[in-house]
Amino acid sequence: MPDVSGNTLLMAVQAVDDAIQALRARLQEADEDDDPRDDEELLHSYRKAADELRRAYELARLSSSNLPPYDEVLPPRGG
Repeated sequence: MPDVSGNTLLMAVQAVDDAIQALRARLQEADEDDDPRDDEELLHSYRKAADELRRAYELARLSSSNLPPYDEVLPPRGG
């Protein structure tokens, strides 16, 4: 795995989560005339990236005591 700092992983996790939230909002607000397929494919790609980043973050956290638990990295979501 490439050498990436825990802090960089933390920021990447948060950035990908922000992108996921923005895409979800855009899909919810889409008109019936809009074709959501591109956004849905992009959302799927971001979710896959988020899963990979979570695994990498958890591995980095094993060797770094200054990283918060993954569940504390992202803002709480309702629902």
